[in-house]
Amino acid sequence: MSYCVNCGVELDAAARACPLCGTPVVNPRCPVDETAEPAFPLVRREVEPVDRRSLGLLLTGMLASAAVCCCLINWLAFFPAVPWSLYVAGAAAVLWVWAALPLLARGRPVPLFLLADLAAAAGMLALVAALTGGWGWFWRLALPILGATALLGAALGGMIARRRSGLTTAGVFFLLLILWLLALEALIDLYAFGRYQPGWSVIASAAGLVAAVFLLIVRLRPRLREELGRRFHT
Repeated sequence: MSYCVNCGVELDAAARACPLCGTPVVNPRCPVDETAEPAFPLVRREVEPVDRRSLGLLLTGMLASAAVCCCLINWLAFFPAVPWSLYVAGAAAVLWVWAALPLLARGRPVPLFLLADLAAAAGMLALVAALTGGWGWFWRLALPILGATALLGAALGGMIARRRSGLTTAGVFFLLLILWLLALEALIDLYAFGRYQPGWSVIASAAGLVAAVFLLIVRLRPRLREELGRRFHT
């Protein structure tokens, strides 16, 4: 067994030089074993990039086959009077839009993918409403929540597209999140009780407001930002 005379690292029997510092191995009492396999590859090779389109096609095939199999099992064998397979097919379609579509349609603007994600979620909820006969909660609760979420995503996407600083984007995000939480509780209360009863959203909004004010103050005070950077080594 040999050790590097420069850095002291333990050397492999087939090592001709130290893998850390490159110092040649010279040890007459323990010569280099020519028959031993090297512990590290001698040829550097880059890892081949993942073919995203092939991965997208693979996900498409998996989701489509799962949906088709469930539909066949539902209609031919188990409970044909209950269309439970449509829930599976709808969920597979939503997962395809969320996971496979960005891989197959690379280079498209990010807002288009966000709109597609929201449309997929709305379609799944509409399917559930149609199968259960519950269009009331869809129009009065689900669709307004999706609309508020779309506005939040559009505003945040606009901030990112304008290349605002990270602190500004984070601060505005917390402010938008506060509005979204307040709107969420208001929609739920109006649907369930017929009136707005402020509760948990106010508590969560107070914490978000503290975070937003802190981030915006740090953004406006360069010396404070530099001091925090030194403290946290950023």
